[in-house]
Order: sequence, then structure tokens, then C-alpha cells
Amino acid sequence: MLEGTGSAGTADEDEVHATGLRIANWWLKARRLREEMFGSEMFAEPAWDILLDLYTAEAKGESVQISSLAVAARVPHSTAIRWAKNMTRSGFLVRERDPTDARRVHIRLSPWAKELMENYLARLIGHGASSTQIMLEPSG
Repeated sequence: MLEGTGSAGTADEDEVHATGLRIANWWLKARRLREEMFGSEMFAEPAWDILLDLYTAEAKGESVQISSLAVAARVPHSTAIRWAKNMTRSGFLVRERDPTDARRVHIRLSPWAKELMENYLARLIGHGASSTQIMLEPSG
């Protein structure tokens, strides 16, 4: 549900959600390009990468194993696990055992974190950040 609304599913909310998802996907691609060109040493933000990756995965109906967070955040496995633990303790993430394979652990955004991401993206859109504008307007 988006901030300031009493119900989910209106056409406007669906459009905001779709635009928010496009922005999140674009953001992930832009971060990868930035790392490719400038390196990741100075610009690493594992928590943000994890939030973006989990948000977009959930929107696509995909499940994310905790072991794949290192790939999403482009950090060593131990760093990704440490961030996942911290973010779980802080209420951003929820860990779930795979019902068919107890060795696997899935991770997802908590309902609170998902709503926070949706509200954040909706506010960006409310401030004029459409996916087209983000891709075409110069920053600065």
C-alpha cells in the first residue's frame, strides 16, 4: 500500500508501482555501470544493493536465496551474510527456510521494508522522478 492511501490496487497506484519498479531496475543497472567504470571500492553500498535487489526480485515473483545476496551486492559472501544479519535484526529483512530443502534459506524484504521502499519510490515519482526522466535528465 502506498503512503496516504487507504486501499491498494487503483490504476494510479498500479502505475506508481510499475514506474517504481522500472526506477529500481534502472538504479541497479546504473550502479553496475558506475562500478564497472569507477570501481566499487569507493562506492560500495551493500545494504542499498540488497534492498533494491530484493525489491525487484519480489516484484517479479522471484525467490532469493541468502547465498545469492553476495552476487546482488557485489561483495564477498561473508560481507553479504553480515549485512543480511544486521538488516534482519533491524527489521528490514526476513529469513525463511526453504520448505523443500532445509539447507537453503530464502531472504525477502519484511512487510515494513517493502512498504518503505514503495513509499520511497512513490515519493520520488511525486517529486517528478519518472523512469523516463531519470534516464534522460542530466544530474546535478
